[in-house]
Amino acid sequence: MSAQSEEQDTPAVDVGDLALRAAVAYRVKSRVAEICDPLIEANAEHIKATKGLRSTEAEMPLDSGGTMPVGAFTRSLSKAKFVVVDDKKVLDYADEQGETEYVVRPAFLKNLLSRLRYDPKTGVVIDSTTGEVVPGVGYDPGGVTTSVSPKWNKAGTEALDARLGFIALALEKLPELTAGDFLTALEAGE
Repeated sequence: MSAQSEEQDTPAVDVGDLALRAAVAYRVKSRVAEICDPLIEANAEHIKATKGLRSTEAEMPLDSGGTMPVGAFTRSLSKAKFVVVDDKKVLDYADEQGETEYVVRPAFLKNLLSRLRYDPKTGVVIDSTTGEVVPGVGYDPGGVTTSVSPKWNKAGTEALDARLGFIALALEKLPELTAGDFLTALEAGE
């Protein structure tokens, strides 16, 4: 079947109906987010706030007893790293080391950051090769939660989706919604 033939077989959607579908879809999506986002955020905040907790497991109760794993929510933590906090001081240090050509050579900076060590007693960053304190470089100890993300169990999510099928039924007419349908539904109180 040619593209032109397909276009002729597909009924044209009235521009007003298309806009109405988009408006309803947008509001449904927005309303679902208003309901769901606080629950998702509460779980993430619980994981972040509980010292030593890296993840939580989601399990769905089964009618026959027991549970089925649905997924896990795991937090990612930032890693410790050295960061330039004062470009001018690092430039001066690099210049003292003979590592500048108008700017700090990227290879030097990468190498420098890889060989640094942090002295927690004094709070200074030391070049392990030269033993010198490196000005302009700070230490970020990491451990800050960067994200909380789910990892899904396929069988569990399929079972959960089956239980949530009522959502699809409630929204199944959305793609075909017309202004006339919308008014009829309003009058019927649906």
